[in-house]
Amino acid sequence: MQTTSAGTLTAGALLRQARQQRGLHIAALAVQLKVPQSKLEAIESDRWDDLPDATFARALATSMCRALKIEPGPVLEVMPTWRDKPLDVPTGLNTPFRERGVSIEGAGQLSKPMVWGPALILLLAAAVYFFPADWWPGRSGAKPDTASVGAVPILVEAPVAASSALVTPPAMASAAEVVASAPALPVASAPLRTVPVAEPVVLETKVPAAPTAPAPGSAPLRLSATQEAWAEVVDAKGQLQFSKTLRAGESVSLDVLPPIKLRLGKAPVTRVNWRNADVDPQATTKGDVVRLELN
Repeated sequence: MQTTSAGTLTAGALLRQARQQRGLHIAALAVQLKVPQSKLEAIESDRWDDLPDATFARALATSMCRALKIEPGPVLEVMPTWRDKPLDVPTGLNTPFRERGVSIEGAGQLSKPMVWGPALILLLAAAVYFFPADWWPGRSGAKPDTASVGAVPILVEAPVAASSALVTPPAMASAAEVVASAPALPVASAPLRTVPVAEPVVLETKVPAAPTAPAPGSAPLRLSATQEAWAEVVDAKGQLQFSKTLRAGESVSLDVLPPIKLRLGKAPVTRVNWRNADVDPQATTKGDVVRLELN
């Protein structure tokens, strides 16, 4: 058993004893706390040097106490106190610029390429900009006549006469005079298109057709339901005249050629009126589904 110099149990021994009393394996505790098992083994063996720092060790010990449901105070009191390891910051690229012992002011900075490089580029750009144009190879050395800058030499082709001769202006004319004397060009007009006008739309109102007269010899039948029920009516010709689920409180009136076959899906809640007289659906058959033949 690991003990301190005063004879008390160490922090790792207290944590191991509490875990063993609860019958919890160290691997299960590591999964519960989501930490590597080696960290728990190091703290239970009092190998504090294997842990990153004191803050991590005390936090891990507190989490183990909470998981083992014991007070963390006695464990933290017997834990050794040590200072965290100092940060080892090597000198090199991470060293601040001002710590290199070179002043940022003075003539020493002018010897660096990052200072005189941009200045040299600006100087070359200015030299190219102000370089005389006639010094470049391939260009004529004659300078333009400043007196005739405003006049633009333009050759104007006169209208073709009978002799098809070209007439050249006697003197240079300005651009404004040439434009004023030039014949107007014909402007092509776009062809007009006729857009058809849409015809007015006439809305037709459908008038409901008048109810057809009942077939000769047919008899009135009225069905109603106090609750949701289903009914089916077949006339004397074997044609299905009605098949629908009646909602609660819904009624329907039919004119059917007798004799008819009536089938009710929920007879106790269905009312039948045949030839203006009430008919009991369950007079002959009891149950929800009833089949009737009415003459």
